[in-house]
Amino acid sequence: MYHVQTNHQIVGFGTEHMKLFDATTGEPIVTATREGSEWTITADGTPDATAPDRPAAITAMTEHALTILPANGYSTLVPRELSDLP
Repeated sequence: MYHVQTNHQIVGFGTEHMKLFDATTGEPIVTATREGSEWTITADGTPDATAPDRPAAITAMTEHALTILPANGYSTLVPRELSDLP
């Protein structure tokens, strides 16, 4: 059996809300919320962004994390079924 450790994880809460968490501390770093058909991605230290669908919102969340965190790259676990949700 394999074990993979990532720096961050994106978790979905229902169909309208996702958060990107620090996998070590559990601290939320980026939030994505959908109202209507558009996602709004927010994080302290960077302007809000919008995305037309869930896969684009997931990409924007990782880009936001890269913008505000101090290193050049991070690993982020995205459950494979998350991007398939409406």
